Amino acid sequence: MLSAFSDIRKKEISLWIVICMAFLSLSDGAIALFNGKRNIEDLAICLIPGAVMMLLALLSRQSMGYGDGVIILAIGMTFGISKLAVGIAIALFTSGIMSILLITIRKAKRNDTFPFVPFIFAGMVVSMFA
Repeated sequence: MLSAFSDIRKKEISLWIVICMAFLSLSDGAIALFNGKRNIEDLAICLIPGAVMMLLALLSRQSMGYGDGVIILAIGMTFGISKLAVGIAIALFTSGIMSILLITIRKAKRNDTFPFVPFIFAGMVVSMFA
């Protein structure tokens, strides 16, 4: 949530917030692994969407930022692939609708950027209750 506010205000994500999220996520994954609730393959699969987002950031010259990919990496390890897939789908859909709306009412142009982490946050909240 802190990263969502940071993304809205500054269009950047604090490195310290990301480091804390990564530490908590890795800790959660390690605990689940040692308790037998998850296996190493499951944890590795959960990292794929974040890695893809980071690759997209690289290929698109940061049209999507690296921070979005790192946030998705951390979320994937904690929530699992099914909740993450639903959350990302909701985030992509709602951000697409929002961008179309902003372009239609002429509050934004096609090349404008806007923060994506708040949409990820909202998508994950919805996926937790779906």
